[in-house]
Amino acid sequence: MFKSIFKNLLVTYLTIFITVIATLSLILSVLYSRHIFSEKRTSLENAAYKINLLANDYYKNRISIKEMDSSLDSMGYITDSKIYLVKLNRQSLDSSQTLKIGEGLEENYLLGDLRKIMNGKTVFRQKQYSDKFDMYMVFTGVPWKTDKGIEGAILLFSPVNHVTDNIARINLVIWLTALFFIVFSTITIYFNSRRISQPVKEIEKAAISLATGENAQDLPVNSQDEIGRLSRTFNYMKNKLLETEKMRRDFIANVSHDLRTPLTSINGFVEGILDGLVKPEEIKKYLTIVQSETNRLMRLTSDILQLAKIQSGGIAVSKEKLNAWETVNSVIESVKSLSDEKGINFSFNCRDSVFVMADSDKLKQILINIMGNAVQYSPDGGQISINVEDSDSKIRFAISDNGIGIPDDDLPFIFEKFYRVDKSRQSAKGGTGLGLNIAKSLVELHGGSIWAFSEPGKGTEIVFELPKE
Repeated sequence: MFKSIFKNLLVTYLTIFITVIATLSLILSVLYSRHIFSEKRTSLENAAYKINLLANDYYKNRISIKEMDSSLDSMGYITDSKIYLVKLNRQSLDSSQTLKIGEGLEENYLLGDLRKIMNGKTVFRQKQYSDKFDMYMVFTGVPWKTDKGIEGAILLFSPVNHVTDNIARINLVIWLTALFFIVFSTITIYFNSRRISQPVKEIEKAAISLATGENAQDLPVNSQDEIGRLSRTFNYMKNKLLETEKMRRDFIANVSHDLRTPLTSINGFVEGILDGLVKPEEIKKYLTIVQSETNRLMRLTSDILQLAKIQSGGIAVSKEKLNAWETVNSVIESVKSLSDEKGINFSFNCRDSVFVMADSDKLKQILINIMGNAVQYSPDGGQISINVEDSDSKIRFAISDNGIGIPDDDLPFIFEKFYRVDKSRQSAKGGTGLGLNIAKSLVELHGGSIWAFSEPGKGTEIVFELPKE
């Protein structure tokens, strides 16, 4: 219905609040009106009871007519009513034609009420029009009881407008108070709705800016409630997206360079051979270089394809019980060709009784990626240590080197895809930033965890744990 959260909040809160205030005010008005008329009825009936006693005292000659009239006038003044003491009998009520009450009280409604009164009932009319008084009256009639029985009726008439005027004044106070609260609540709800909706609008604007490629600023976090947490989460998401986008751009630049360099070399050597610029005895040497560059391209494309499969969930883990000592030894042998060129020594510590539940190919891929990095970043004649420990319900693998190490600022990000510590394209040691991310993804596919320790200039240690079962 409404297209903004501000309007939704404002209208919803105002509707609820105004409905509640109006309902409460109406209930208070009705209850107060009933209370006033109930008090009026009680007041008139109490006066009638006292009049009954006075009338009996008069007929027993205990008080004079003057004293009785004076008392009736006082009660009439106190109760704001006109009082009539009527002597009747049931026979006189048989016909309205012969009924003579006097004082002009022969009104149509009164005959039925008098019959009820003579039968011992009390009659109360909250609002009855009286021809005698030419206005609406509050009417009370009670039996006049003596020792001999019911001798007549005591009738009290009080103007309704005196009661309703009092009710109207209180109702005015009630509704003015309600109006004050409605105005006050409208202002409060307006600003509160803006306070709630404004951050949402800012998040919307920032999201649109982010979607169009603009650099949105961090949103202010002014509260600890859901809105504040939403702003904080948006900032985190935005910064992560910006980091990912930056790493993606760096990755594309790195991959483009890594693809272009070997392709340029391969193309140059092949053209030289085809054009006859290469001597026949040197063809084998150049073809060996072409083969090396081709293998480099294959490794790069393999890493990219493997990362894509992991991200799409296209890789399944087939676990089996593996001997950790045999698995690590086979990986050491596979990287020997690289390590021997740099004169790197391996030290391996593992009991031959340690077994781990893992996918053989995936575990070897994890170890190759980590050991390959260790070899790449270790100095000539360096040392790589591999320790495998049986720790409670997990098997811990730790691979450490004495290479160049990783700066503290880069260490938290080395397992993220596209991230590379050395961003210089002139560096021979610079990789694509996929190896450790692939290793991390494969470890997590096994239900394990991986982390790193490093000190610049002293080396790095990569540790991962896999479940035994």
